[in-house]
Amino acid sequence: MRFYFLSLSTLMSCALLATTVFAQDLDPKDVITSLEQALPIAIAKAKAEFPDLDDYILYSVHPRVLKADPNGLHWEFVWKARAFPHHKALIVRVHMKDGSAVAEREKVVDPH
Repeated sequence: MRFYFLSLSTLMSCALLATTVFAQDLDPKDVITSLEQALPIAIAKAKAEFPDLDDYILYSVHPRVLKADPNGLHWEFVWKARAFPHHKALIVRVHMKDGSAVAEREKVVDPH
């Protein structure tokens, strides 16, 4: 039983260490456009780009950065389709450094 406890505690320690080592924090100096400022920008961009926005629900918002993106950090707003099975999505990215926005419709891959 003692071996099992040591193995379990070692595994939990490694998992905790891995999550803290690779965790990313937003540095306040990198965030010029706050979430409160980005939300109206994202909504305006989505309304301008997608006439069918009423068929979608705001699903998530989170900070991201894409590899090789010269604009760096951005807020990613995702709208999912109201109709089941919710495969369709609209994505608006508001860049933190200048508040510029990019909108795209997520490509739907047919699972069959």
